[in-house]
This record gives sequence, structure tokens and C-alpha cells, in this order.
Amino acid sequence: MRMRILQILRVERLRSLLSAVSRRYSVMVHSGPDTGLKHFSLPALAVPGAAVLLFLGLVGGGMAVLSWTGARVERAHLAQLQAENQRLARQVEDFRQTVEVFESRMEETSQLERELRTLANLDPIPDDVRRLGVGGPLSFAELQDETSPFPQVRRGREALSRLEQLNRQADFQHANFREMVGTLRESREELDRIPSISPIRTGWYSSRYGNRNDPFTGRRTFHRGLDFSAWTGTPVYATADGKVRSAGRSGELGLLVEIDHGNGVRTRYGHNSKLLVKVGQQVKRGEVVAEVGSTGRSTSPHCHYEVHVDGRHVNPWRYILDGGPSMSSGA
Repeated sequence: MRMRILQILRVERLRSLLSAVSRRYSVMVHSGPDTGLKHFSLPALAVPGAAVLLFLGLVGGGMAVLSWTGARVERAHLAQLQAENQRLARQVEDFRQTVEVFESRMEETSQLERELRTLANLDPIPDDVRRLGVGGPLSFAELQDETSPFPQVRRGREALSRLEQLNRQADFQHANFREMVGTLRESREELDRIPSISPIRTGWYSSRYGNRNDPFTGRRTFHRGLDFSAWTGTPVYATADGKVRSAGRSGELGLLVEIDHGNGVRTRYGHNSKLLVKVGQQVKRGEVVAEVGSTGRSTSPHCHYEVHVDGRHVNPWRYILDGGPSMSSGA
């Protein structure tokens, strides 16, 4: 009985499927006022087939549109990257040229530094010391980037390495110039302490250094300085930088100023009418220290000028480089 029922159900299902397959759909299309209705009859199986074909067409068209759009965007992005790459390449090249200009200027500075060291009486810097102080650029192997397809990456790194070297070289030169400035300043200070000008600017040369006839006794005596005749009150100038060692009355030289210039060098200015400095005062070359007078053992207003080196008097003419007073005559 049960088997009989199952057979009946299978027959009914088969009939239903056959009915569905044989079923047809009528489609009427109105294409215009003069043509009327057009009637089409489609089998039932054609509808899902058409739906599948329509779906596949839509999917395929969408994928084609997406592919075309993606390719266009990718081409535009690639063009943008190429333009950016070209711009960066130009910047890298400009940067390299700028570094080359700096290298040329730095080489000129190095040559100037060598000349200044000679003028400053400093020993030249050995090449091995200079290389240690400046350093060198990175090696070619260090500059290579095998993972980069762009050659400007390596060129950019090379330029950066050269720029770092220039920076180290600039620091090295800065230290050298500071050393030279210090040496030249010390040399300038030493020069400033050496008597090199006349103690007066207007007047005349009236008595030389060495043996002469004493104006009071007429006998031959040794005169330890130079005499410059001038009007009373004429300024008397320090002939070099130094420190006032004495300023006051001193026997035959009357009102006397004595300046210690260091390194065993001293100058003396005698017969003044007025003193303008005090003991212990620092003075500069060309600074007024007294006024011409005729104090002490003197026959007329004049400045008696002496130079002592290591405790011994020397000829002051050896130290007067400005030619002496503007009005001069021998005596």
C-alpha cells in the first residue's frame, strides 16, 4: 500500500514538471500608433534563460567598465608619477650643482686659510690631519640602493654625503680661523706695544742721540735720547701701548712720564710742563700723556724722548716709523 502511494506521488510530480515545461507565455508589444499590437509566444523555459543572459550581460558590462576605468586611472596615476619623478630629478640635479659651487668656494677658502696661516707664522696643517678633521664622502657601495629603480636616489644620496662633508670642512675651517685670529690678535697686541711713532706731531728735531756738546757746560757728553723742540703746551703722545710706570718730577728731566710696554721695552718723556696720566694707568699708542715744557735742566721748551730695551737705552730713531714732527731741522 505504501509503495503504491509513492508511485502515485512520483507520477503527479512528473506531470507537474511536464506541464511547466510545456507552458508558454504570451508577450504583446505596441511599437507605434499605426502598427498595432504585436503578439509573441515564448516557452516558459525561455524566461529564466533570458534573465540569466541579461544578468550575465550586465555583470560582464560592469566588469568591462570597471576594467576600462581602472586602466584609465592607472595611466593617469602613472603619468603623474612620471612627472613627479622628472621634477625630483631636476631638483636633485640643481642640488648637485649647488653642492659643486659650495665645494669650489670651500676650496678657495681652504687656499685662503693656508695663505693666512703663513702670514700668521703658523705651521701648515698636514694633509693627514686635515683629512681626519674633514672626513670623506660615503663609498660608492654605501651610496647604492639596489632596491630603488630610480638613479636619482643614488645621486641625491651622493649629493647629501658631499654636503655633509662640506659641513664638516666648514667646522674645521672655522676652528682654524679662530686659531689664526687669536694668533694675529696676540701679534697685533705685541706690535701695539712696540714704540713706532714720534712723541710729538708739530715742532722740530733739535738734538740727536749720542755724543754732543752739553748746552750748559759745552763739554762732550752722551745724550741718551732725542730732543724735539715745540711750543709749551704742545701735546706729548705715548708712542706705544703700555702701563704708566712713573709720572712726576725726576731731577734733571723735570716732570717725567715713564711707560712700561712689556717685553723689556720702556719709553721716557721729560721736561714736560704738565702731566696728564697717573701711575698704573693703561695708555694706548697716540694717547696724550703730557704737554711740552721746559722743566728740569732745560734751556727751552722741548720733549726729551728715550727708549730703553732690557734696561739699556737705545737710539729712538730706530723706532720712529712715521717720519717725526711735521716741522723738522737738525741740530
